[in-house]
Amino acid sequence: MKPFKTYKEQLAILRDRGLTIEDDSSAMGILERENYYSLINGYKDLFLLKDDNNKPVNPERYIVGTKFDEIYALYCFDRDLRNILLKELLKFECNIKTKVAYYFSEAYSQPNAYLNMVNYSRESSDLKEVLKLISVIFNVISRQSKKGNPIGHYLDKHDGVPLWVMVNYLTMGNIQNFYMCLTESLRNKIAREFSNEFKRSYDEDINITSDVLTNILKTATLFRNVCAHEERLYNFKLFKPAKSSQLSQIMDIENVLLSKGNMFTMTAFLKFVLTKKEYVGYISSLAGLFASYSNNFKTVKINDIQEMMGFKEEWRTIVLHND
Repeated sequence: MKPFKTYKEQLAILRDRGLTIEDDSSAMGILERENYYSLINGYKDLFLLKDDNNKPVNPERYIVGTKFDEIYALYCFDRDLRNILLKELLKFECNIKTKVAYYFSEAYSQPNAYLNMVNYSRESSDLKEVLKLISVIFNVISRQSKKGNPIGHYLDKHDGVPLWVMVNYLTMGNIQNFYMCLTESLRNKIAREFSNEFKRSYDEDINITSDVLTNILKTATLFRNVCAHEERLYNFKLFKPAKSSQLSQIMDIENVLLSKGNMFTMTAFLKFVLTKKEYVGYISSLAGLFASYSNNFKTVKINDIQEMMGFKEEWRTIVLHND
């Protein structure tokens, strides 16, 4: 186990590795608030000297001229980035939960229909996931019923919890699994509603299939988890990116730009599940974020950071077209 280090000792280690610290008091205050491991270990990589294989040199050294404030700026940039993205992901989460609850309840009106496996996909390959989903929902009801919230109220007064109440206690991952366990006809019906919303917002006909919506859901769930747990976002990439060829054709964007499972991928996907006003506002917020931090980096440029996220110089034109 590494030995405990005081804040002064932590700054001394950073100086020994070539990091410039212009204001000890300010830097120490940051370490007191933000945690050395989260700040330095989480965001130092861009600023480290690399060998011929693009690996950090050993022992670790910072690029000449790198300042402590640059690492902190990247840390703050990433926090702001998470907040911007999470705001839009929560809108999509509310939308998909609403649609799943509405159309499932319309199709299966009996009480607690979501606990009956016959109301889900009958494909043998889906059986385990259906059983797992029902178990998860049952456990959520069991836990939440003891907390004096609406679930407990509905159980006491109505002998069951409507799905439109239940979905508020399910995670994005739960809803992703719920959607994937639905019958094909219900998945298609919900996907068509997103196509209809896009038509109303953009006055353009597109075909959001259940497969397309599933891929957006999978991607959004993983990015939402990064945001919710305050993990590093700017260079986050999905280990196994969702299929994007259909979305590439719909958006008229080269699939190579969408297939990497990075922040640009998530940004492009959001166009299909937000209103035009929401999406344009989101793009404006991202552009504003990039601009506001452009002067905070000297050793590394903001354009380099954007490239790591998958945002080419003309990224706004690519995602907005003529919107």
